[in-house]
Amino acid sequence: MKKIVVGIDISKEKIDAGAICVGNLQESPVRLDHQVFVNRPAGFRRMLAWARHLMPDITLNDVLFCCETTGGYDRILCDYIYAKGLQIWREGALQIKRSMGVRKGKDDRADSFMIAEYAMRNMDKAVVYVSPDSTIRELKALFLYRHRLVQEKAEKRVRATHLAETAPRSKSMSFILRDAQKGIRALEKSIKECEERIIELTKSDGELMRNYKHIVSIKGVSIVNTTALIAYSNNFQSITTANKMASYYGIAPFRERSGTSVDRKACVRYYSCSLLRATITQAAECTVKEGGIFRKYYMRLKATGKPYGVILNNIKNKLLHLVFSLVRNDADFDMNYETRRNEIHSTMQKVET
Repeated sequence: MKKIVVGIDISKEKIDAGAICVGNLQESPVRLDHQVFVNRPAGFRRMLAWARHLMPDITLNDVLFCCETTGGYDRILCDYIYAKGLQIWREGALQIKRSMGVRKGKDDRADSFMIAEYAMRNMDKAVVYVSPDSTIRELKALFLYRHRLVQEKAEKRVRATHLAETAPRSKSMSFILRDAQKGIRALEKSIKECEERIIELTKSDGELMRNYKHIVSIKGVSIVNTTALIAYSNNFQSITTANKMASYYGIAPFRERSGTSVDRKACVRYYSCSLLRATITQAAECTVKEGGIFRKYYMRLKATGKPYGVILNNIKNKLLHLVFSLVRNDADFDMNYETRRNEIHSTMQKVET
């Protein structure tokens, strides 16, 4: 059965679409056409009309669209095609680039056909895009906006402190410092309002609120990590296991072994989001402080001579496994759970005897 694969190279102003026809295994793929459209709904409509008339015996239901992840530029297109009930595959740009071997030269037309050829070869691995819930999108937007506010606040505070320590006293300098402090207070107010909006948005959805309460019940995990976990896992529907989330966060160790000459110990790879890795690091550091839930574990490994970085990465993974366990079992964190479980087990054994 014939099928059309449309590779889409997306930029801010336009999209390049290259179409190829895929037949059976004995037939070679055929390049059909290439067109350029504006990166707006009007351009998307024209692209679908173009795809509909590529081959008379193939409908849009037999067309697989594939594009690279380009941040906000591809989201509108993916949502538009998803709303039409059609299939679009959103694949990582690095994954596509590294799968296509050595290339000499580059242009948007060639890139669109490269994406189409990648989708054709890996059609059995296609992950069809599903538009996330609007609440999840808003949560993610608020999380990222709060992060930018925190960065601005830190920059202003550092500059104000530096000026206070180095610049000579004068009326102008007093005004600058006063105004800087005013800006810092305004940012702190915005951060607080942003957090209140996150909680308000979470309360509007029962499933989100239930998972939110389970996660924040862990001592050391705050609103920042909880929002990040919910938003980037699509409320634990897109990423369903702790191991996958650890890989996404860049804290899962991977070993390299090949033949007799290559045998490198397991270590983390940084093909991940540095922002998420930073947030989970802060939470892990809170759990190893005095009174933290992983304090004993940290001290035990430290006594054996384990490096601090290795211990902290272990704790990050343990945190993620704990979060997914609480969500899966619909339960809040209980520090004395193991003790009570052992007591109940002992009581049941006595009753049986």
